[in-house]
Amino acid sequence: MKREGARLALQRAGELTQNGELPAAIAELERAVALEPDSRAARLALGTAWLEAGEADKAIVTLSPLIRPRSAYRAVAKRKLEQAEQLRELQRSPPAYVRHLFDQFSHQYDRQMVEDLAYCAPVILRRLAGLLGCAPCTVDILDLGCGTGLAGEYFRPLARRLDGIDLSPRRIAEAKRKRIYDRLAVGDIEVFLGARGRNYDLLIAADTLVYFGDLSAVFRGAKRRLRPGGWFLFTVERHIAGGFALGPKRRYRHSADYIRESAGESGLDCMGLIDCVPRKDAGEPVDGFAIALRHI
Repeated sequence: MKREGARLALQRAGELTQNGELPAAIAELERAVALEPDSRAARLALGTAWLEAGEADKAIVTLSPLIRPRSAYRAVAKRKLEQAEQLRELQRSPPAYVRHLFDQFSHQYDRQMVEDLAYCAPVILRRLAGLLGCAPCTVDILDLGCGTGLAGEYFRPLARRLDGIDLSPRRIAEAKRKRIYDRLAVGDIEVFLGARGRNYDLLIAADTLVYFGDLSAVFRGAKRRLRPGGWFLFTVERHIAGGFALGPKRRYRHSADYIRESAGESGLDCMGLIDCVPRKDAGEPVDGFAIALRHI
């Protein structure tokens, strides 16, 4: 009975994966492994799914038993373990991890962020834009990591054009329902900024750069996509020491000196760096910065 249940769960997981339903597929694969712990096929599929979700540590734990001598899955498991180790060395959150993370709760995202986490990064950035003198309906804006459109709702009145990009297809679907963006795209912001495309007067990233440690590629891309005199406004979590560091919740923290130096090396001037609290975590304020960079 357990073996048949595991087989059906494995089959269902394959269908869900083909349909792009990775979180649901992982749940089915976990059930398959729980029902039949010795099933190497189920364990390989689960480890592969964790790898696709950017969960390197979980992939390593799941796949490691498959590299025993004379295991039929030894070679493929070894290759996937090497990929998982490479993920660990990235100085940013793996895109697949971020997509998996936010796809899971896209329908409850607005409520959880605003009510549970007291998320106010969009409000902070909107006020900062007001201090810079941005007038209504005068600027072309790109919302980086736009999510469901929480920041877009605040910035729409300023926008002549408002575009957004996010890794999570489900969050993009929620943003489309609000009908506040002129164009929405699913994609990685490093890749998007580095490619040819429209230029903007204002880039915003509300609570987005916490998934990047090394910000140099983002800053270079921002310089590329900003018109001369344009602004890049964003929030980060504060790191007391120099450089940047990965926090306990898998969100990066950045020091003020790192922001200034990295921005300058990318051709952007740091015109303002303000202490702020962009959100709470477990009821406690998260110390951060609201930053204004300019393409001069």
